[in-house]
Amino acid sequence: MTKSNSVKDRRKYQRVLVEPSSKILQVTVVDHGPTLVFDMSYEGAAFAQPKEKKIAEVDQPLKLHLKTDVDEATIAAKAVRVSEEVVAVTFKEIGVAARVIIDRVVTDRIVGLNMSLIDPKHYSEQADFSFWFHGPKDTNLYLWMEGENLIKSQFDMAGATMIMDEEMVLFENKKMEEGIPVLNNQQIAEKAAAIAKQIESDLPALITFKEKVKEHVES
Repeated sequence: MTKSNSVKDRRKYQRVLVEPSSKILQVTVVDHGPTLVFDMSYEGAAFAQPKEKKIAEVDQPLKLHLKTDVDEATIAAKAVRVSEEVVAVTFKEIGVAARVIIDRVVTDRIVGLNMSLIDPKHYSEQADFSFWFHGPKDTNLYLWMEGENLIKSQFDMAGATMIMDEEMVLFENKKMEEGIPVLNNQQIAEKAAAIAKQIESDLPALITFKEKVKEHVES
């Protein structure tokens, strides 16, 4: 399989709006109460002033507790901007559990939104897949069709690969680079689902893939 360098991830620590749904992410500022996150990156976040106890001072040390429907983590932070309505913080340290959540809830959404269906004229002569989506962070989704049926898929993501065919699902953690956490099989599937959900295409093969990944995650 050949990979294109035409799409490069030029963003470093880009922030993205976090949907205000408890199924996606619940954030609590320890000792201050729940809050609504507006955006988040590996470096920091901006969120609404907690209603239970407002944050008053810049440079105030804080702890943010992140919780999703599958995992949770706490991040040490420091307030860098404070107003009556909004607080901005910088993260002091991000552990593996927190990085996994940020990847899935934030970074993976950005990757999915920027994945594109590659024109077959760019496929190599050896390529035997039917469709290829390529995106930032060297993310690639390959789909194999037999007639109108999706018979195999391979999703190469940062640090992991998920392969699905009609009989089995295989997972692989690639050689780890600095800052990329080792994921278990469920986390790889969650990552694949988070990215795939954001890919904007009405290609039937992609729709089927999304359904299969979602079914696997929820099973």
